[in-house]
Amino acid sequence: MSRLYACIIQTPSTDCGIRNSGEEVSRKDKKECGDKEGPDSPLTAHHPPLTAFAEQFAYRIEAIDGGVLFDVSGLENRIGPPGRIAQSIACEMKLRGITGSLAIAANASTALLYARVKDGITVIEEDADQPLPLAAIGLSEDTLSVFTALGMETTADLKSVPEDELIARYGPDFRRTLDLINRNGTHILTPNLTENRVAWDYDLDFPVEDFEQLIFILGHGISKVLAEASGIGCSSEQMDINLMLDNRTTAEYSIKLSFPTRDKAFWLKLANLRIGNDPPEAAIKAMRLVCHFARPRAIERGLFAATRPEPESLLLTVDKIKKIVGAENVGVPALIDQRLPEAFELDHTKLPAGNERQEIEDQYPVLALNYFHPPLPADIRTADGRLVYVSTQYFVGHVTEYGGAWLGSSQWWTKRFWQQMEWDVELDGRRIYRLARTQEGWFVTGGYD
Repeated sequence: MSRLYACIIQTPSTDCGIRNSGEEVSRKDKKECGDKEGPDSPLTAHHPPLTAFAEQFAYRIEAIDGGVLFDVSGLENRIGPPGRIAQSIACEMKLRGITGSLAIAANASTALLYARVKDGITVIEEDADQPLPLAAIGLSEDTLSVFTALGMETTADLKSVPEDELIARYGPDFRRTLDLINRNGTHILTPNLTENRVAWDYDLDFPVEDFEQLIFILGHGISKVLAEASGIGCSSEQMDINLMLDNRTTAEYSIKLSFPTRDKAFWLKLANLRIGNDPPEAAIKAMRLVCHFARPRAIERGLFAATRPEPESLLLTVDKIKKIVGAENVGVPALIDQRLPEAFELDHTKLPAGNERQEIEDQYPVLALNYFHPPLPADIRTADGRLVYVSTQYFVGHVTEYGGAWLGSSQWWTKRFWQQMEWDVELDGRRIYRLARTQEGWFVTGGYD
């Protein structure tokens, strides 16, 4: 099957006639466009207007400077020959108020060139010659001045010169210019839609208080948006759910993953858990689902890789744990660059990253402080203002070395800064412990490993 490309370049105005192989086609030969409504669809693609217009005729679309290039191959079976396809696109442009030049050709470079150079709507037939000014094909000023001095003004004049002589005179790079005017340009249509999401809306016949009753409807919406993502070779790692409530407010839920997936059952379970943890305050009247596109996940496990759970299973398990112990108590620990009793925080949005390969690097010994929960009450003996003995219910020992005292926090503006003093003490030359003095007494809060 031969290829067919259409290119639209927006301009302030456009001619509605169609030039077919250099001849003007009468407006009487065209069907009346008329006012017509597009098919009702719950999906709303977030694309620029011209790109959204091209989606009515093609799925391979490239946004270019000032316009759009799209592949209309196969429309001959639905609409007819290229001239009829041009008429259909022109009618739709008129209905949508889009003004610009349209060119249809069997070569992408040719369609792009004629749309930029010629006004109105042009269909390029394979066996017809439509000369263009030499100034329109991207020649350098020096080359153009030489051709003008020789009396050559159009591409038809340039074609009359043997190609071997032109390449010998202007070098091998001139072959690209010759290919362009011979309709053999090398431009490859590359889909490059910049928008990356699609929305699905659903209005309920009557308000529903229990979200569990809407799971089936939400699952249908997830199927629709994931099918849209799959259709353009994408996946998703974020979905936003907006529930319009009966009290004129909106409950918003944003589900963000650290990996892309098109698993409908996984998305549905995760949405049910998230909304179940924070149910809406009133009955639901409508829902809106926005799916953000992402590159698909590439999975290539090594033969000797350690077994670990799938990210989907791990995330569902984590969400179930959050529902039991609270979201603030589950996450990936991250160190805080401050002096605090326990200088780390939990990042609730991340999952631990596993590596199949571990880089072997030079490692140096470090001391790790193991906190005791709860802290161990301690009896302290001093002599001449020095710590000499520590006793707890689990261990006792003489203090051989110690360092301190330090304030237990670097946040001087808080009350905690003034309430705790800390020492590091070594007992009998065996182990080092963290000793703290508070208003409640002395405690061993941890030990170094």
